[in-house]
Amino acid sequence: MANFSQFLPIVFTVATLCFGYFLWLTGLATSPLALFGITIFLLVPLRKEHPIVRRILLLVLISFVLWLFQDLGVALLPFAISFLLAYLTDPSVSWLERKKIPRWLAALTIVLCMGGIVTMIAIFVFPAVFSQLDDIISQVSSFVTNSQKFLESRKFYRMLDGLGLPKDTLKDIVQNEFAPRIESVFTSILQALASLLTSLSLLASQVINVILIPILSFYFVKDLPKLKTLLREILTKKDKKVFHDVERVNAIVRTYIGWQIVAAFFIGTVSSILFAIFGVPYPIVLGIICGLLNPIPIFGTIASMIIAIVTILLINPDNATGSVIVVTCVINGLHFVNAYGIEPRV
Repeated sequence: MANFSQFLPIVFTVATLCFGYFLWLTGLATSPLALFGITIFLLVPLRKEHPIVRRILLLVLISFVLWLFQDLGVALLPFAISFLLAYLTDPSVSWLERKKIPRWLAALTIVLCMGGIVTMIAIFVFPAVFSQLDDIISQVSSFVTNSQKFLESRKFYRMLDGLGLPKDTLKDIVQNEFAPRIESVFTSILQALASLLTSLSLLASQVINVILIPILSFYFVKDLPKLKTLLREILTKKDKKVFHDVERVNAIVRTYIGWQIVAAFFIGTVSSILFAIFGVPYPIVLGIICGLLNPIPIFGTIASMIIAIVTILLINPDNATGSVIVVTCVINGLHFVNAYGIEPRV
């Protein structure tokens, strides 16, 4: 035994080198999953030895979870959406359950109602959104083409002559500096609009997610009390005050997220209707933008107005004054109602 202990460091070194060579040869040395497994294997037995080891272990776990979400983000998206829907609708399901309705039936009712709402939006709203986005892209493209033609036309240079500006110098500036920058800006706008349209089309075409999300949502809603019971048992064993604080934070977060979604839906719907009534071009697209940007404090309102006004000036410059006034009044009015009527009560 004593003789073997003398060779133990050599055996350990050779085994470590062989294992390292194996990891390099198989490509596992660069695999995040393999590195995570090795780190956990080495640190878990030492977690009680020193607080630093526990902190490193926690950091490794957090890093692994973040990497997992980053690497599998698209695959985990249906699960994340389903859990969020279950989390937000749990109070409604619990209320129906208190009315002597079985939880599975209450969960099924809520999921079917949400599915009906999404189906109605997909049938009546999405086609109009795609049509308006496609029209915006074509209008912006025409505007870019006409702007380039005007900058290169004799009319533009005669106008410069009328102002007493040196024609040759300005022509060189316009052709070599100004025109390429204008083209670059509007090309970026066109690419952004095309990317948005493509993303919406891909989202709508993912039939698997359309089928998977309602099924996952039903099971998450139905079995959410089991998860809450498990968390309650874990937290109450450690500290009842922690459990009380978590419950309070949970109620606040659920209320805040839920009502932000309701407020965004309210702003988007009402602004779209008002834009359509007053003849603002592309009311649905501009209304959706107002709703999506509404949760962003201050900047969301300003960005909504800038996007809407720029769109109107590009698409319909001849009759832009009335539309700009309507857009400004509607967005600021709805922001006032939301900021001083809805949010304080939330």
